[in-house]
Amino acid sequence: MKPALRGIPLLLLAAGAVAALGGCAGPFHHAANPEVARTAQAAAASRTQLTCSEQAAWNLRGKASVTALYADTGALSADATADNLPGVTKAGRKLASDAIAAATLPLPTVDPTSWKALIAAYAAAGTSLAAGNASGAVPQLQTGNSAISAFTTAIGKCQGAKL
Repeated sequence: MKPALRGIPLLLLAAGAVAALGGCAGPFHHAANPEVARTAQAAAASRTQLTCSEQAAWNLRGKASVTALYADTGALSADATADNLPGVTKAGRKLASDAIAAATLPLPTVDPTSWKALIAAYAAAGTSLAAGNASGAVPQLQTGNSAISAFTTAIGKCQGAKL
C-alpha cells in the first residue's frame, strides 16, 4: 500500500466508530434523529392545517364564483351541443362576466397559479364567444378546464386534513 493511502482504512474505521456512536448506520450514512424527524413532521402538519384552514375560509368566499363558473361552462356546453349560437354567445358573455368577477377575489391559499390560469382563460374564452369567435375560444376553454380541474384537485387535498 502506498504511504499516502495507509491511513485511509484506519480513518474509515475511526469514522465508522464515530458514526455508530452518533446513531448513524455508517460513516457515509446518517440516520435521522427521531426527535428532529418528529419535530419536522409536526411543523409540516401544522403548516398544512393552517393552509387548509385558510383555504376553507377562501372556499366560503369563493363558492359562489366557482359555482357560477361551473354553471357557465355547463350552459355553454349544452348550447354548443344543441347548435344554439345565440345561447353560446349569451353563455360566453356570462362566462366572461363571472370570470372577471371571480378575479376580484383574493388569491386562494392552495394553488393560486391554477386559479389565476382558469380565471384568465375563462375570461378570454367568454370574450371570444361573446364576439362570435368560437374557434378562438376553444383553446382558452381547454386551458380553463384543465386549470379548474387542477385547482379542484389541489383544494380537495385539504378535505382529508384535520383542521
